[in-house]
Amino acid sequence: MRALAGFFIRLVAYALVLGVVSRLAASMWVQFGLDGSIELQPFHDIGVEVLLIAPLPLALLGIGALRQTALFVAAFLAGVALTAPFAIARFSGL
Repeated sequence: MRALAGFFIRLVAYALVLGVVSRLAASMWVQFGLDGSIELQPFHDIGVEVLLIAPLPLALLGIGALRQTALFVAAFLAGVALTAPFAIARFSGL
């Protein structure tokens, strides 16, 4: 029972953090005018999909020795999602 409660706490925490990051990245995507480019849309779609699916595997794997690995992956995904609009806007010339 205790392991199930820990799983739900991890799931909600990862979902909240990555959900907020997803919304921030989506707003920056629009702010930089990247939403008007049809060639860049698949990158945005894949990124949002990864951020919406990631909390479940992270919560499942985030027990015991893999906890720090799951935290690292979550932080890595959040960092990538927040910096991707800047990098894509810079390299695409928009």
